[in-house]
Amino acid sequence: MKREGSLILLSYLTIYIVWGSTYFFIKIAVESIPPLVLVGFRFFTGGLFFLLFSLLMGKMKPRPTFAQIGSSVLLATLLLLGGNGLISYAEKGIDSYLAALLISSTPLMVAVFDAVILKKRVTLFRIVGIIIGELGVVLLIYDGRSVSTSLSPELVLVILAVLLWSLATSLGHRFKVYPDNTVNAGIQMLFAGSVALIYSLFSGDLTVSSLYGFSTRSIAGLLYLATIGSLAFSAYTYLLNHEPAYRVVSYALVNPVIAVLLGFLAGNESAVPYLAEGFPLILVGLAVMLYGRMIFERIKGRRSKDAG
Repeated sequence: MKREGSLILLSYLTIYIVWGSTYFFIKIAVESIPPLVLVGFRFFTGGLFFLLFSLLMGKMKPRPTFAQIGSSVLLATLLLLGGNGLISYAEKGIDSYLAALLISSTPLMVAVFDAVILKKRVTLFRIVGIIIGELGVVLLIYDGRSVSTSLSPELVLVILAVLLWSLATSLGHRFKVYPDNTVNAGIQMLFAGSVALIYSLFSGDLTVSSLYGFSTRSIAGLLYLATIGSLAFSAYTYLLNHEPAYRVVSYALVNPVIAVLLGFLAGNESAVPYLAEGFPLILVGLAVMLYGRMIFERIKGRRSKDAG
């Protein structure tokens, strides 16, 4: 139990810190690498490493069943090809910090999918948090002119990515995947990476000549995502199997702060019109949804103690 508690804590720290930086490195990578080629190399190498490691360490006994592989494949389609794939395309046209801020609304949508799919009761605090957080998302998207000009194709892709990632996060508690986290993550990444690379070959995005067009800066971003980023995804899949979904997605409270700092300080990115209003609203909404009841009960208990 103590070892499991340490792994859970380490996994939370990994997705809190590392995932906040991945948006910046995606932005760097897609400067010269086609988005789906990036997704392919990133997850193929990470998945291959995890599965080879699992074989060498004897973690793949018994062998994964077809049902377990099928569950991992479906989750990979939603999480990696859908979620990460769409984000990689979107960051060709929007700043990395803005993508991260919009993705930070994932817990709000997870709460909705948990209620619809898993039939979990939605408390008043969660409803209030969702409303506040989504208002912040609307402000981030709004360009100050009109709704039609605010919704660029890239922003629509990010919104779709949020929906797919949130759906997969909720479904992750219902699907029977391989119990070992390293094997499960490896299957998901190897499948997503293979599909992306095969498509890139047939579409012409990946050719021998195109490899020479990849800049050193983009390759560095790819290497970071394939190594450090893959470890973060492994931590995420571990938490999905050991922690409730609404708690797992609490990484969204930390990731945006790191993404904004990297985007402004290292990426020379510019602020959207309503960043100062939208960003805090999303964080407040997340805090109310995740910890509102606990905060309320503590305040109530303290008042009762003072009155007594």
